[in-house]
Amino acid sequence: MKNMSSSAWLVECSNKLLTLLLKYIPNDIPDTEIKDIIIQQNNLRKIAEPVLNVRFTLTKFKDSRHVVVEVNPILRRELLASRGIKLNWNLCRAEDFVAVTRCFKCLGFVHTSKFCQQDDQSCSNCAGNHHRQQCNNPGVLCCTNCLKANSLIHNDSMKLNVNHSALSKECNRFKRIQSMIIISKTEY
Repeated sequence: MKNMSSSAWLVECSNKLLTLLLKYIPNDIPDTEIKDIIIQQNNLRKIAEPVLNVRFTLTKFKDSRHVVVEVNPILRRELLASRGIKLNWNLCRAEDFVAVTRCFKCLGFVHTSKFCQQDDQSCSNCAGNHHRQQCNNPGVLCCTNCLKANSLIHNDSMKLNVNHSALSKECNRFKRIQSMIIISKTEY
């Protein structure tokens, strides 16, 4: 908050756009109509200046699609709090959309392989010093990120489960990075 009043800081933070994943939006609803339909059918007219910008379609199915949108913090809070978002005769769900930067050399987070400082390649399956395509342990799953975290944890009861691929969405280290990104964007 350097050289900024607290009210100016609140205004700046409230203008920050966050990304949400809207799931199961019917394909017959054009992107240009999503915002208006959501505002009208979900009693969100009370929000002074709701912002909802469609960024891109993430996944497309036969009758529906998952869409990534940018929203302002007030609209985010309302959409995440609802049990279902009404869109014509359908209900869709909203969840935070967080893109986690990952290195495909060391499999670590918050950097890419172009800027990786590790010398060795890490296997996403067994955590060995080789590329996954050269792995001779096809049945072994060991997460290199959880393994590294465990080396810093002295209490055995606090150690993380390492029996998963480093690319698993269920990885505790991955989930922690995701939550840290969400908190950094939403906690003002």
